[in-house]
Amino acid sequence: MSNDTSRPGAEEKIIELRLPSKLGYERVAMDTASSLAKRMGFDNDRVESLKTAISEAVTNAIEHGNQQDAAMKVVVLLTARDDELIISVADQGRKQLDADCTTRNPHIEDAMVNADKGGWGIWLIRELMDEVEFTTAPSGGNQVRMVIHLEQ
Repeated sequence: MSNDTSRPGAEEKIIELRLPSKLGYERVAMDTASSLAKRMGFDNDRVESLKTAISEAVTNAIEHGNQQDAAMKVVVLLTARDDELIISVADQGRKQLDADCTTRNPHIEDAMVNADKGGWGIWLIRELMDEVEFTTAPSGGNQVRMVIHLEQ
């Protein structure tokens, strides 16, 4: 635990996961985030939103960023504060995220006609979380930072 110096008296709890880039390990991140969110007092609907968003972020990191190379890691940081949970998901980035795909809204009509059905995971993340930011990770890969606020 460390103290957040930006807010006097606020305490942060940080959990770090280093997951292999193998599908199925997104469940570890989902389960950990879910347990933490429940301990923080999030209601069930918000916990389910969190689980969906973190699953999408970790799956994207495994499939797209790390190209399913099990030797590469996906790093998930969960930072619990009094009134919010901050989730950072970073890959080691063999393939950089196209900035356009982080902002466009997919259309169901396109998914029905085209073989490319991409973009739904990022859209879901943006819809389910209160704050979302896509950046370059310290490792040089991709990073998504998501924030979900605890509603009192």
